[in-house]
Amino acid sequence: MSSTQPTPPADREALERDIVRTRERLAETADALAAKADVKAQAQHKVDDLKAQAQHKVDDVKAQAQHKVTGVKDRAVSSVHGASDSAPGSPKAQGGALAGAVVVAVALTVWLVVRRGRR
Repeated sequence: MSSTQPTPPADREALERDIVRTRERLAETADALAAKADVKAQAQHKVDDLKAQAQHKVDDVKAQAQHKVTGVKDRAVSSVHGASDSAPGSPKAQGGALAGAVVVAVALTVWLVVRRGRR
């Protein structure tokens, strides 16, 4: 006679151990079925997953925005420094004005010398 049931152990202690293992497997199976049937817990788990995904996206967007702000800030600072170099009163602007004044003075001197030489 062939049966799909395992043969029970012969001694009492082995039988009790087999019963304990069977109860543990049954409890695990019951817990798994209860978890699948607990729609509220599944929904809460899904909400928690979605919150974590959303927070990850927020962190990514913050990092990208910070990177872009840093780039814009660097370009603005560079532009300000470039503008301040050519602004009135800056060393570059003063150097240009000085060169222009020298050219005018030399031209005026040459003109005066040439004019006196004709008289």
